[in-house]
Amino acid sequence: MIFIDTSFYLSLLNPQDINHQKAVKIGEQYQNENYITTQMVLGEVLTVGAMRFNKPLTIKFVREIIKSRTQILLEKPLLVKQAFGIFKKIKSKNVSWVDCYSFAVIKKLNIKKALAFDKHFKLAKY
Repeated sequence: MIFIDTSFYLSLLNPQDINHQKAVKIGEQYQNENYITTQMVLGEVLTVGAMRFNKPLTIKFVREIIKSRTQILLEKPLLVKQAFGIFKKIKSKNVSWVDCYSFAVIKKLNIKKALAFDKHFKLAKY
């Protein structure tokens, strides 16, 4: 199971993104894997993609994710509490709530691989 973060999705979505080609290659490399993401990540992709890139294309992109075999995890109260604990512990003011929720999901499900270009994913100790 591979977790997919907003930063990876946005790099795939936008051909002008500095990590676009890298995201495409990584996507091809892991195309037969099982993916998981969260409702929060998709909300962030919709918001940021629409505001910074192209709203109709972003909607089409997220529609394809929803139709794919990617598992989309809805918010769960226990994970919200765990994410809040992570959020409180992280010293940096630049780590988002969505990232903390993602870290809680990754820890809870014992996920070993996350596709992300967000440096916080590399630094996280979940």
